[in-house]
Amino acid sequence: MNITLRDLLRWSESPLYATSLVATTIADREGALLHPDRPLSWPVTMRATPPMLPHVESGAIVLLSGPTLAEVRPFLPGAMHELRRRGVAALVIDPSEMLGIGTDDLDLLRARGGVVPDLEMTLTRLINERRSRLYRRGTEIDRALTEATLRGRSVADLLRIGATQSGRSLLLLDERGRVQEMCVPPGESAPPRPPAPPNGVDLALVPVPDPLQGNEWLLVPLDSEAHGWLALSGPRGGLDEVDRLLATRVAASCALALAQTRRTRSRLAPARRAGLVAELLRPTLSLDERVSRSETLGLDPSSSFAVLALAPRRDNGDTSRALLAARRTIVARISPHVEYDEFTEEHSGTTGVLLHTTRPEALSRAAQALRVGFATAGTNGTGGGTGADVVIALSAPVDDATRLPELARQARYGLFVLRAGGVAGPFADWSSVDDLGPYGLLYPLWGTPQADRFVSGILGDLPDHDTRYGGELLSTLLSYLRQGGAAGAAATELAIHRNTLTYRLRRIEEICNRSPLDPNHQLSMHLAAILHTLPSPEE
Repeated sequence: MNITLRDLLRWSESPLYATSLVATTIADREGALLHPDRPLSWPVTMRATPPMLPHVESGAIVLLSGPTLAEVRPFLPGAMHELRRRGVAALVIDPSEMLGIGTDDLDLLRARGGVVPDLEMTLTRLINERRSRLYRRGTEIDRALTEATLRGRSVADLLRIGATQSGRSLLLLDERGRVQEMCVPPGESAPPRPPAPPNGVDLALVPVPDPLQGNEWLLVPLDSEAHGWLALSGPRGGLDEVDRLLATRVAASCALALAQTRRTRSRLAPARRAGLVAELLRPTLSLDERVSRSETLGLDPSSSFAVLALAPRRDNGDTSRALLAARRTIVARISPHVEYDEFTEEHSGTTGVLLHTTRPEALSRAAQALRVGFATAGTNGTGGGTGADVVIALSAPVDDATRLPELARQARYGLFVLRAGGVAGPFADWSSVDDLGPYGLLYPLWGTPQADRFVSGILGDLPDHDTRYGGELLSTLLSYLRQGGAAGAAATELAIHRNTLTYRLRRIEEICNRSPLDPNHQLSMHLAAILHTLPSPEE
């Protein structure tokens, strides 16, 4: 890791500056530099007698005192040309001196106390001390990161090591700049949102200022194709060579950890993978546990996700063959577009598939393929009866793995609506307004006290009556309203005589004090019946 001109001017003990002494802001001081990130080697003093320039290497800082400048002024154009040819980083003169000629590609600095005889020794000592400090800190950082990597520590652990070593906040970003993981030093507050990563890979590691927040950022690519970034935050003007070194080493360790995780992914047994995915969908999982599961599964932090759930349309008979046929159809339809993992939730028994991809548009293509596949299965009888016996619900897509439990909840809700006959199905996609219709608007009410009050106010004692007497009035109400008030179709679906249907509808009116035959009551009664039919979200 090189020490740069910017670093030299940021050191509090530096005797050099790049503009007038009245410039107090970092932007003023560093804005005067042509090449602030040019690497430095050593200071060299220009002489008035031959050889004017002793051995000068690339990155040198050439010191030119006032008396020497007066003597070499006639030869200054040639000397400046030679300095540029040798790759000198900067020329240092007294505060009151004027060169009288342009420096072109060469940065011009001034010495606060003037270019005195011992300035070269002072700068040499200062640069030596900083290089020794950089070497020591690099050794410490490498030792800690290497030990953590060999022990298989997670990315979160690596960020924690970096934050502890540097006292800076570290963030892991995906290729689009979204925060995937963060670690803040103890006692510090979380930094504001980092700037968007640059297009391509910037190896100069130039600090990116945030004028509104008073801080600045270093953005380090995790690999040569910038599939992810490490962001380090510090006070404006406070980031130096040690911060750059730490950021690059932590970024390399994170890239290695992510690569090892992806290799582990391919070695996991299918049952183990399915269990880990099911755990990811649990809302009770802590953030650290969720990150650990994601890394073990090898899920890319920049992925977009969706959850698909499937279930028998009705709990009667053996539906295992229909479910197996549906799963085969799902895999065949989505595998050309996205990666996937199958799962079964222990607490709810819901089976399904976690879809994930680094290309968000691929999720919509997978959803369309599923729609076509199950529409075909439902209309022509192919697919082992999947269209008639199985319902499938697909959640909305998200780009944040911490929201997976909400996706699983969406998919379960879609299944319940499909099984209750609220929508025809057999496939419902949350991204399509038409698929769930008004039931998408009911979702925020699911399992809330407001929904309970609505059901109680509309249906009255009807649910208790059915429970007490083992009746079928609720199922009759749902069937009748689902058929749009067509008595013949409802009687056929329920396998009862039309007179029986008429009797039941009359009993419903008596208990609810509102008639299912009245168009003004049908919508509210249908919604209340659906909400009552939905299981508790915790089931």
